Amino acid sequence: MPAITARFVVPLMILLLMLAQDMPALAHAQLLSTEPAANAVLGTAPETLALIFNEPVTPLAMTLIGPDGASTDLTAAAAGGEILSVHLPSAPGRGTHVLSWRVVSVDAHPVAGSLVFSVGAITGAAADIPEAPPATAVLLWAGKAILFAALALGLGASVFQLLAPLPPAARRFARAASLFGIVGAPVSLGLHGADALGLGPQAILAAPAWSTGFATTYGPTVLMLVVAFALGLASLYRFRPLALAGWALAAVALAVSGHAGAADPQWLTRPAVALHIAGFLFWAGALLPLLAALRQTTPEAGRALARFSRLAPYAVAAILLSGLVLASVQMGAPGPAWLAPYGLILAAKLSLVAVLLAIALFNRLRLTTPTLAGDTAARRHLRRAIVCEIVLVLAIVALAAGWRFTPPPRAIAAAEAAQAALAVPGYAHAMNDAVMADIVVTPGRAGPVTIDIALTDIAGAPVTPLSVDLTLSAPALGIEPIRQAATPDDGLWRIEGQAIPLAGLWDLVLDIRLDRFTLARIGTELDLN
Repeated sequence: MPAITARFVVPLMILLLMLAQDMPALAHAQLLSTEPAANAVLGTAPETLALIFNEPVTPLAMTLIGPDGASTDLTAAAAGGEILSVHLPSAPGRGTHVLSWRVVSVDAHPVAGSLVFSVGAITGAAADIPEAPPATAVLLWAGKAILFAALALGLGASVFQLLAPLPPAARRFARAASLFGIVGAPVSLGLHGADALGLGPQAILAAPAWSTGFATTYGPTVLMLVVAFALGLASLYRFRPLALAGWALAAVALAVSGHAGAADPQWLTRPAVALHIAGFLFWAGALLPLLAALRQTTPEAGRALARFSRLAPYAVAAILLSGLVLASVQMGAPGPAWLAPYGLILAAKLSLVAVLLAIALFNRLRLTTPTLAGDTAARRHLRRAIVCEIVLVLAIVALAAGWRFTPPPRAIAAAEAAQAALAVPGYAHAMNDAVMADIVVTPGRAGPVTIDIALTDIAGAPVTPLSVDLTLSAPALGIEPIRQAATPDDGLWRIEGQAIPLAGLWDLVLDIRLDRFTLARIGTELDLN
């Protein structure tokens, strides 16, 4: 490697890893609960609505749809964070209301849903959540795949020129790819914003798609990629060491947003993403210049091949080690989530990488030395092998672009764990000197619940009362008593579909008619989250 490259590479790679690590922790946002609870029937209209997530989110669109179908844009009234609060400018009227919401998590992925609640009585039906048409997703995927290819074949080629002069054809292609990246990266940002808003591709002609795209963490990624492409392009004209800065910046840019850099522990995954990208750009970026160089029989072509052959194993090691770290974190513990689309894409990608490595190993062991010795047939076979490598690289980046639409198994597992935690029943026990009750509320949180009541006498023997009434109240929350009659169900007394409008401490009072002349009243408290 030339001396100037050696002086720059080590400190620049250290800086790259430090920059990649010094980013805010990102995760895949999951809605944990809401205030009021979903499908709650409220006695009085709320002043604010709240969506509670497992990590900070930024509101993209908030629309309140009333019982009459009229919609009100509340995006400006929403404050982001782990608890996203929406201030209602006026009290919702009687009937069922739907808050249709769309947010973006700090890993730049949009999340959408709706909160249905009623004031006084249930009316109407829930509104549909707008979804981006398939054309937006297809164009976004294609744009990302082409952008990744431009990085590999454009910016990566500018890095290769630090090893050896670029052949004229390779230099022209690298310039064209870099120019495409400078233009294409912002276009992908507009498509990203359109997808986040659930709009069609034509939305990039209006400002909201762009402002939404910039509001996500993909905005800084695009800005850094544009600068990285510009540095690579400048290095192709004059000062070659600028390619190193572009190389490092591109690696950091792709560690800022996306699933791979979002997983904990951040001190490990972010540098791993940056190292993975840096190694890939070095290796893939050398393919076109080598293909062009091997069409010549000049000493420069031989030196380029020899230098790349010496350094390629280090790039491969960086790719494999960082990829192993990221895959182990993203996939999580073995389970059904491994068969989700993310796992299938990973399996396909690993299959292509295995073929790519096999070809590269064959080139190194069987073709490189004869080619350097002047064997014409070996040179011809090596060119063909490099063409195969380029095709495989393009297929790999196309697969990697598909990860934009697929949550990783670790995120799926986290969502399932959060839902399981929310579904944990609440339990309370009440008794007096004649009867005792075990009360199970499923799920043990605010919202629609099922209440099961098991009754026994003091000795633990079942009792068969004539009727059971449950009264719920929450004085601290301003909720007056709500009385419901339980119905017998296979040895239990059950109340189904009971609305618990707010989380907090609730008073439970059971009126148990043991016989025509005996009424037992027992009470307890239950804290519902």
